[in-house]
Amino acid sequence: MEPNVDVEKALLSPSTGIVEPDELMNYFYAQARKNNVVLATETEVTGLKKTDGGYEVSGISVGEKFIVTAKTVVNCAGLYSDRIAAIVGLDIDKLGYRLHPCKGDYFRLTGKPPVKMLVYPIPKGAGLGIHLTPDLGESIRLGPNSYYVDKIDYEVESSEKEFREDVQTFLPLIRERQIQVDSAGIRPKLQGPKDPFRDFVVRHEADKGLFGFINLIGIESPGLTAAPAIGEFVSEIYENEINR
Repeated sequence: MEPNVDVEKALLSPSTGIVEPDELMNYFYAQARKNNVVLATETEVTGLKKTDGGYEVSGISVGEKFIVTAKTVVNCAGLYSDRIAAIVGLDIDKLGYRLHPCKGDYFRLTGKPPVKMLVYPIPKGAGLGIHLTPDLGESIRLGPNSYYVDKIDYEVESSEKEFREDVQTFLPLIRERQIQVDSAGIRPKLQGPKDPFRDFVVRHEADKGLFGFINLIGIESPGLTAAPAIGEFVSEIYENEINR
């Protein structure tokens, strides 16, 4: 099926597919606008406190201070979701909510794509290993790798040599092909470098005295493609536990 891939055995997942992240986000945004959602960019939450009627959320938006009130708050702040949880008064260390940023770099293979499908090596370490991902532009992305970082930036720090050595174990022809820097991203991992795997936190914190506050923490891969299902799950929590 993939003659350029050199492996002893493989598992085929015929239902696996790909999405274009930018286009998917544009679609989500368009659907949100249809439902009268207001997207506040350049906005930082600096305060969040419980009130008799729900929550008071304060912060700065485009340089101006603001305060809004809400009966329900869903914390889905990605890399900063642990900080929001701390602001509302949760002990993120005791609860295991503190995040550990884990960076992943991508390179792009130039020329004719050598594979037609997603190709994943056996997972190792903090991530799934450097894998091959065809995109809708008919090119191949290599990555991501994984390494923990202390600061948030999106510079690609890995070397071309490192990627070649890793990928050539199952795609030998990469030795003869050019690759170029593509992009980098950061995963909001709940587990640290030496910790066992941790799954997403998606829970209503009513038992912590925060009725109407839903945490989504540690939503790393496959959080993007799982977003519709996660959204439905959060909606069920709201309907079954809050909107009664």
